[in-house]
Amino acid sequence: MKGLSLRYKLLASLTVIPLCGLLVFLWVAISTFSSDKIAYVFDSSLWISKTRAARVNSEVSSVISLSQALVLTYRADTKNLAETGTYYFDREAKFLAFQVYAVNEQTGGYERTVDMSKTQVKPAVGARAQVFDALVKKARTGGIVLEGTDLSPGSLLMAARFGDANDPKHVVAVTLFEASELAAVFSESGTDTSYLVRKSDSQPLFAAGEIAQGWGAAQIWSMLAEQKTPEGISELISPAETSFLASFSDVGVADLVVISMVDKNSALSARETLVRRSQFLFVAILALLTIASAFASRGLTLAFRELNAVAQKFAEGQFDVRVDIKSGGEVGVLASNFNLMAEEVSRRMNQTGRTGQANEFLLPENHARLGTVEVVGHRQPADRGGGDWWYYFEKEDKAYIWVGDGTGRGDQAALLSSAVRAVASVIHFGPHVPVSISIAVLNRAIYETFKGQLTMSFFLACIDKTTGEMTYANASHQPPMILHMSEELAKQTDFVPVAAVGAQRLGEKIDGEFEESRFQLKPDDRIVFYTDGVVHLRGPEGTNWGEQGFLASVANAFHAKDRIDEALGGIVGDIQEFRGGTPLEDDATLILIHFEPEIASVRPIGEAA
Repeated sequence: MKGLSLRYKLLASLTVIPLCGLLVFLWVAISTFSSDKIAYVFDSSLWISKTRAARVNSEVSSVISLSQALVLTYRADTKNLAETGTYYFDREAKFLAFQVYAVNEQTGGYERTVDMSKTQVKPAVGARAQVFDALVKKARTGGIVLEGTDLSPGSLLMAARFGDANDPKHVVAVTLFEASELAAVFSESGTDTSYLVRKSDSQPLFAAGEIAQGWGAAQIWSMLAEQKTPEGISELISPAETSFLASFSDVGVADLVVISMVDKNSALSARETLVRRSQFLFVAILALLTIASAFASRGLTLAFRELNAVAQKFAEGQFDVRVDIKSGGEVGVLASNFNLMAEEVSRRMNQTGRTGQANEFLLPENHARLGTVEVVGHRQPADRGGGDWWYYFEKEDKAYIWVGDGTGRGDQAALLSSAVRAVASVIHFGPHVPVSISIAVLNRAIYETFKGQLTMSFFLACIDKTTGEMTYANASHQPPMILHMSEELAKQTDFVPVAAVGAQRLGEKIDGEFEESRFQLKPDDRIVFYTDGVVHLRGPEGTNWGEQGFLASVANAFHAKDRIDEALGGIVGDIQEFRGGTPLEDDATLILIHFEPEIASVRPIGEAA
């Protein structure tokens, strides 16, 4: 091309080079089409499995929490629930039947001591006593067992053991609950077919039907289970020689797994159509590029020199430089677009700096002593920005602890946290009100601000610094764990979960009601507040830390360190070591409380000073 003017060199470059690049791209796209599409389908299928597994986990965990709340009202002397337990059962629309089985000290077997059923299922439940008895035996060894049932459309049976199996005082609660929303999820028709399967015996709880003759959820899981991982993907061949792209994800509770299947031929056929259309689009773009290059090449020479000089300064960090637009047409549009890009980059960089600090401004100091209550906290935001928020303050003889997990990210999280922080300030400096009213006010403020688009799980606790009485209200948040300290190294079973009440998140509806509960703390008690990002940590190999790993770390830290700020440092160190540099999927927030009054100053609630 020696001897040609810059105009013709530019014209040749704008046509020949894109043409060669397009031909190479098409060749590579065709040769790698199958593997790319399969990877895409696997990713999509695994995302569907994980999303549905998370939904099942949330639903089952909610039922476990509600069942635990009823069991806590069980009285061994009367072998019945307290009046509050019966009241909660009648009010909970999700529960259709609830039975409690206690150990018979003479026979060593179980006897049914509580039997409650809603009217619409009472006859059917009475006729299936053997089904309930068999499920109780499974729960003795399995802890939590779910089973499909035809007692009511879209319902599930769950047996949950509360207490150690070797403890003669443990009980097993069997709950028949309405799960029509989950049933609808697994019956939806689309490109994928999903199943909810019990891993121990490969039995499906919800199944969309057989994909091929003699090939259903049980057979599919027996093949996928060979991977021995919490989640995975695989290509399976049906008895009819049909290829399916399968994925699975462990629910994380009750020995359940979600399986999703996509027909490989259907998936590839859809992508081939998209590729053909892309080929026509690229040809059209190339033609337009060639025509535009012929008209623009003459004036582009000088304009590109100026644009290159400005771009070089911009790359060196001079974000205030702009192109002087001297002409119209494509060159002028290019220069104008460059200026717009520079403005947007500068704006986003400034905004990113502010947004990244926004939530930090809304959080309290990491360490404080509120009279007899010592508080330390740690929040590790996810790379994409999360919605965790926590706070504390003292008011007269009370210490308040606030912790929430919002649905927003980035700017949304900052807005949601700002709204919550504003309400907390009003309650802080206003007259004392019960926590049930405080959290109801917070719910109304979030709903009226975001109209249900952003919600937040929340736990609000108020600790009497003199008596140790803790009143609290829960809005679908992980209940805190309480540890009564001793000389022995704590075990996971030594942690006492605060009874979870309130399945509604803040901001879901304007007229939400939140129950207020009480717990009596003892001197030297430690309380652990946390968000789900702490227990859902992922390691470099995809391993899940889980609640067991988390509580083991907390127990070791409390045993090894006298001060809770040092214990917090140990736990954070365990978190970083487990992650091994793996990015956080969600914010991880951890708050430790130490109640340490003078022994003589703590007296039972209601006793005169």
